[in-house]
Amino acid sequence: QWTHDAAELEQLGEAIGISSGTLMRWEAGQGVPGASELLQLARFFRVSIDQLVGDLLPPESTGELPRVGQLSGRHLDYWVARTRGMPAEMLEDGPVVYVPGEGQMPVPAYSTDPYHANPIMESMGIHLCPASSGATFDGEVRQQPGWIARCAESSRAAWGRTMLEAGMRAYLLFEIGDQVLT
Repeated sequence: QWTHDAAELEQLGEAIGISSGTLMRWEAGQGVPGASELLQLARFFRVSIDQLVGDLLPPESTGELPRVGQLSGRHLDYWVARTRGMPAEMLEDGPVVYVPGEGQMPVPAYSTDPYHANPIMESMGIHLCPASSGATFDGEVRQQPGWIARCAESSRAAWGRTMLEAGMRAYLLFEIGDQVLT
């Protein structure tokens, strides 16, 4: 699920000629865009309709959805970008986002670059605590040291090998829950 604030939806709506109320209903799962609206959205984001719709559908898989606690590296970056409302796509070389007027760009490295992660962690009030090797987290003994992170507004915590990995997992847990596709 992608989340946007009202101002972003209003701006998008004005740009493509669709009311922000309609965009909010689509985002809430209370309706779906028709073919002409999909075409408008695809043109705005400079992606194909297949790419646009493909980002909204779960991948064909074993039916088991990935858990936030299993995401790391570029896959974690991809889901942070998607959760922040970016039209990200996972390619062989890693995740990319299509920026209007600029084309295809790499997704920010939220899991490894403090420049991108710190503003999210600050805005979410993410608390970090070091965890030593042998510590038990979520019913599992961790064999290596790591970090535990929790958003200020949440009772759920996430573990990660690094501060940024733990912080981004905590952000996703708060925003979308335990599974990346709901």
